Amino acid sequence: MNTEQDLLDRYAKGALSAQETAALEERMKQDPTFREQVEKHLSLIHALQFYGERSRLLKTLDDAHQEIETPEKVVPLARPAGWKRYWMTAVAASVALISILGTLFMTRSLDTKQTAIYKELRRTVEQIKKSQKLMMEDMAEVKEKPNPSPEAYAGTGFLISSNGYVATSYHVIKESDSVIIENARFGRLKATIVHSDPANDVSILKIEQKLDDLAQPLPYTLSMNEANLAEDVYTLGYPREDIVFGEGSVSALTGFKQNPNAYQVSVPVNPGNSGGPLLNTKGDLVGVISGTQTETMGAAFAIKSTVLMDVIGQVNVDSAALPLTLPKQNTMKNSTRVQQVKRWKDFVFMVRVYKN
Repeated sequence: MNTEQDLLDRYAKGALSAQETAALEERMKQDPTFREQVEKHLSLIHALQFYGERSRLLKTLDDAHQEIETPEKVVPLARPAGWKRYWMTAVAASVALISILGTLFMTRSLDTKQTAIYKELRRTVEQIKKSQKLMMEDMAEVKEKPNPSPEAYAGTGFLISSNGYVATSYHVIKESDSVIIENARFGRLKATIVHSDPANDVSILKIEQKLDDLAQPLPYTLSMNEANLAEDVYTLGYPREDIVFGEGSVSALTGFKQNPNAYQVSVPVNPGNSGGPLLNTKGDLVGVISGTQTETMGAAFAIKSTVLMDVIGQVNVDSAALPLTLPKQNTMKNSTRVQQVKRWKDFVFMVRVYKN
């Protein structure tokens, strides 16, 4: 057997040693193509297991039907005539009923597992909440387009540099022709995509206007350490037209399908939360909300801040642009949660995506 195929089979069965598992997951982290290969292999194995279970249950049901349809030889006994035939038929019918119920239950359970999929949390927008006329009056950039298109999607983003750089999820802006970000403090701002990492679902935007209000460094930092299991976390995002707070904890140190670049968190999220910051009790960034798993309550996922830092390191900033300078000091770590949120919400934006 192919050595790598054997390795993946043993990984799927949980038969690898701790050292082998760690080495394989590290390779998955470093090689997105290999990670995709592993995920496809696991999906194939799960599908085969499901098929085997279903086939066995269907065979049990078929055998029960055969037993019902097979004529019984009635031997005269002291009991009333036909008693054995009716008794055997009743037993066979009971077996059939149990098999049918078991098949339905197992099939539904296995189908639920197979259809549990990763759901990206960008929000589809049916129409603009405000008229084109108001947008043209508010933004000089929009005035250049006489007929602006309705927004197609909405998500969340947040400042990572006082020089106007914003992080969000790649799937939020991947089909965009133009991007507008907005919040209560800064209003509407036009942003340009300067870097994207589809494999890790992260994009970096640059606000085109100069923000005079951001002369001071941001009051939080991007954590260079991974969060701990069961650590308390919270998020801010735009699943609706105004900002929404959610809290929970880190429930797993890997993401969807054991992705080592993400966390699973028990934070309530909805479409529109994608790209929002995941924060620890000190108000530092530990992740970026990316998606959720359908059919599983409370299973949301966030790309780790350490991965975001790696992506930021790949950004090629134009020499004419302001440098991407990250904040170096957290000035809100001793603040209460309410005080932290009051400061953080000024740096979190709704990301509106437009398509021609």
